[in-house]
Amino acid sequence: MTTLQPHKITCPLCGNTFETPIITSTNSFGRLHSDLYKEASGEQPVCYFVHTCPDCGYSGFEGDFERQDFGFVFKDLVERNIAPELKNRKVDTYGNYYLAALCAGWRGAPAYVLARIYHMGAWCSRIKGEKEKERFYLGKAAEYFEKALSSSDTPKENIPIFTYLAGDLRRRLGEAEKAKEWYGKVEQAIKENGGDPRILEFARRQLKEPSDFFS
Repeated sequence: MTTLQPHKITCPLCGNTFETPIITSTNSFGRLHSDLYKEASGEQPVCYFVHTCPDCGYSGFEGDFERQDFGFVFKDLVERNIAPELKNRKVDTYGNYYLAALCAGWRGAPAYVLARIYHMGAWCSRIKGEKEKERFYLGKAAEYFEKALSSSDTPKENIPIFTYLAGDLRRRLGEAEKAKEWYGKVEQAIKENGGDPRILEFARRQLKEPSDFFS
């Protein structure tokens, strides 16, 4: 079972200390979604991976809250674009992948990192049953996976799985022809970069009998 524990975090940007749930244990005993989310039994952990400071809005994974220095430009972006939106509002301290992606992007994260953040946002929204938010996150994730696949700084060993995901996210967005195009590129991606052969099996299966879940 997934277990959570309240934990105090100090925001490295504004110095505010706040309490947020941290995952202390989890599992992967549930269903495998076609876009590679593996469910846990019990509480789903994916919505607890990112945290948000309720005062300034700085957001990221637990490691992003370690003590560090920020440049003026980043501080200004957070202060002008996020902090004003939080005034007089109760903000969840966890699960806001949009703010996490904004902060990561402003700090210079490459496309493949942003793709993964948005993709986790889609998983979180799916688990919550928030269909419109899931669709938004899927669109952003697909966009950034495609950018990553044309970028030289994307790790080559990840190219096959990103190619498959570009296809599966497009399929989930109802873009069947684009999905087929990306699925069809998986075999060559594995030949050129290596990778888990199951990804090719998944791509072939989705071309033949598309499904949102793998048994």
